[in-house]
Amino acid sequence: MAGVLHRVTPLKVPEVTPKLDYLEGHIGDFDTVFIGSSRIYHGVSPKVFDATTGAAGRGTHSFNLAVNDMLPPESLRMLGTLLEMRPPRLRTVFLEAASAAPAPDMGNLTVRDFYFEDWESLGYGWKRAAQDLQEGKGWETAWGDLAASAGTVARNELNLGRLDLTAYVTRTANRQGAVMLGQDRDGYLGEDHPLTEGSRVTLMRNLEAMRTGQVAERARDRLNEEIYEDARESLARRGVELVLVAAPSTLRDYHAWVDAPAGARLLRFDDPEAHPELYAPEHRLDSDHLNDAGARIFTRELAEAYLAGK
Repeated sequence: MAGVLHRVTPLKVPEVTPKLDYLEGHIGDFDTVFIGSSRIYHGVSPKVFDATTGAAGRGTHSFNLAVNDMLPPESLRMLGTLLEMRPPRLRTVFLEAASAAPAPDMGNLTVRDFYFEDWESLGYGWKRAAQDLQEGKGWETAWGDLAASAGTVARNELNLGRLDLTAYVTRTANRQGAVMLGQDRDGYLGEDHPLTEGSRVTLMRNLEAMRTGQVAERARDRLNEEIYEDARESLARRGVELVLVAAPSTLRDYHAWVDAPAGARLLRFDDPEAHPELYAPEHRLDSDHLNDAGARIFTRELAEAYLAGK
């Protein structure tokens, strides 16, 4: 009965449901979708992207499905939800290359922590636990990752605590819908807040560390690589191209593109030397995010790199 209720009365999530509901209602309109964290949500304007591709004679109709803090594996589960809608015109998915999110805190779960979790998600938990042991992180870490996966799946599939959540998240999701979709109702929300002095100092310090090679490159996350490859194969079977994108961040998620599978299409914008405008203080919200002016530049460069086949 809990499983039936889970499917006939799906949970609403303030940050996610408005975008999915809008996309489902216009599923035949879009051929290009962007998925990722706040770096994509506040960084890629479908309006600018479509104008750039249209001017080149290769017009697109795109939608920004990114959400704040949406990292793997959640971003891949968002992709799976998109594919379940069977979008008839989908040709390209841009997915942010990012480090995997840590296991949720079982003592302080949010609705987002278990919203996308299903029985198939247990496989990810088993693989993460196995990787923990292979990397020498010990049984305690491995068990914590596995228990978090099992616990969030059970919380979602069995509706545990559902009555406490339904009224609140439904009201909040409805209230936030217009904000989440942005002014143009294309999923992009530009940020115009000025760069604070503290953020400017952090940005300059991080850029100097990147330019002088003071930032250690992180090791490849084999499980992250595997789920990217699975996504690429799943999309390819539908005639859809996967494009991984390294957003113009600084030290947060630095070198995350290393998880891109061999042969995957990868567009990198995490190099201040190659993309100086994207790192200029007047185009930044903080050290890891662009303001609206910077987002428009980033979007044009992203569209141009895509059209150029890079």
